[in-house]
Amino acid sequence: MARKGAQQSDPGRRPGSPAAAVASTRAPASLERGFALALALSLVLSLTILYVHEQLEATHGTYTSFCNVGTRVNCDAVLGSSYGTLLGVPVALWALLTYLALSALLVMRRRTVGDARRRVTALLLGLSVWSLVFSLYMAALAAFAIGVICLLCSGLYVLNGTLAALAWLLARADAAPGRPTITMRQMAAGAALMIGGLAVFAGAQHRGTTAGLDLTAADVETKNPDFYKWYTGLPLAEGLPPGEHARGPADAPITVVEFSDFECSFCGKAFRDLRDVEQRHEGLIRVEFHHFPLDTSCNTHVQATVHTFACDAAIAAECAARSGRFWEYHDRLFGGQDRLSRANLVDTAVELGIDRGTFVACLDDAAARERVVADTAEGARLGVRSTPTMFINRRPIEGALDRSLYDYVLALERHS
Repeated sequence: MARKGAQQSDPGRRPGSPAAAVASTRAPASLERGFALALALSLVLSLTILYVHEQLEATHGTYTSFCNVGTRVNCDAVLGSSYGTLLGVPVALWALLTYLALSALLVMRRRTVGDARRRVTALLLGLSVWSLVFSLYMAALAAFAIGVICLLCSGLYVLNGTLAALAWLLARADAAPGRPTITMRQMAAGAALMIGGLAVFAGAQHRGTTAGLDLTAADVETKNPDFYKWYTGLPLAEGLPPGEHARGPADAPITVVEFSDFECSFCGKAFRDLRDVEQRHEGLIRVEFHHFPLDTSCNTHVQATVHTFACDAAIAAECAARSGRFWEYHDRLFGGQDRLSRANLVDTAVELGIDRGTFVACLDDAAARERVVADTAEGARLGVRSTPTMFINRRPIEGALDRSLYDYVLALERHS
């Protein structure tokens, strides 16, 4: 009887039994479901990122997404930068196409068996790992080249890591008995392809970020004769005020004297575009900031108040300057143009380490207001009527330039 009982307890444990077969297929099925779920989330997230990118393009950078949290955490700054596209195509669209390809491979895997399934799974693994590698590359660009965190992009990076891990587990489940999940030859070929792909894409982005440096004035005239005629025909302004708030080397070949309003959406676009140009061409550009809030409470040179918080924001920036934090505060204000109430202005200062009491007292200090008023008087003297108004090497430009035109400006000013 003992022998019979032992025989009854064996079948579920033997590798070749039906119960073992069910157990061996249960894990891959759950892995497939997990992969499909992560893939679905990735598709939704990439579509969301693509939507934000297209809105930024359509509005010339004035659109503000829900992911625009501040200066440091700002999806708009990343997606609207030169790194937001690759070979002329939005990076989000490349991601979407990759996830569609992974979806097709997952369907093919379900419809194949044996060696055919193993080959499809190998492709699934390779493309998933490539997505993870490219995510790490883009994360490094955002952190070090742009200096901003994109929450939507970060979510996609996490999902790419999940997809790569699940694809590896599927490949292990599909591996033939006694054979490695992936051979050294496959690993070498995959690594070579990925390194080559990164080199191509990095080279393409590098060429994009150095655009304007290899152009000549003749090239600009050929590529965009209308812009060339308009820009070179602009008069040179005289008597520009000194830059009390300046960023960039004093001997930079290009100086941008900017009159701006922290509540103006087009000023926000100009800020993002200039920051992108500054980062791409470090040392070539100097930016000098001046206030011109479209608010009659501190600017008597405008006929009506357009932006109700503009004067308060400008005065607050001057108070931040007293603590040596003007540019950090400037960036925070442009990164959160819908958060310019007095309470928000104080909170932003405290976040930057400025003493709350000192800052609040400064907001009511007549001297801080007079500093803003003096800027508006200088702007009016120069004929400033709207914001942003920039003087690029003394050439007056009303409104925000299209991002692509800065490359032409670089070429014309560097070779003039």
